[in-house]
Amino acid sequence: MASARPYRPGRFVEYRGRTYRALTDDRLPMIPLRVEGRAPVPEGLEPDPGGRADVFLVAPADVTAWYASSWTFRWKGELFSSGGARDGRINGYYLGTKGAAFADAHLTRTGAIEYEGTFPLEEVTDLTEERHDLLATWKERHPE
Repeated sequence: MASARPYRPGRFVEYRGRTYRALTDDRLPMIPLRVEGRAPVPEGLEPDPGGRADVFLVAPADVTAWYASSWTFRWKGELFSSGGARDGRINGYYLGTKGAAFADAHLTRTGAIEYEGTFPLEEVTDLTEERHDLLATWKERHPE
């Protein structure tokens, strides 16, 4: 992945062997993709007419994959939704069942009943990606 933050949720597009963040869903005729970090500027694509230097437009027919991705993992046996990883640590939003006692002891409250934490990657288990294939959906709606 072109991103410096693996295990993060979002929409992504694969173009010419590289993965980029896709900025919109499959309702537009073109997919805006964003070049992040040190990823190369994609050859053969037009820059975003909105003027963002890091955004380029690609036709769905020209990509090898386009998908929405989400990640989950377990820490101390409890389920979390991943917000992404950096520098050997992963951020997660609590989805577990032990409730407030566990959350208050180990996590940071971010809302009325929402908690999150950041953990060493070596302490997490069951790191799992779920993908929704946006390219297949687009192809169903736009048969050749």
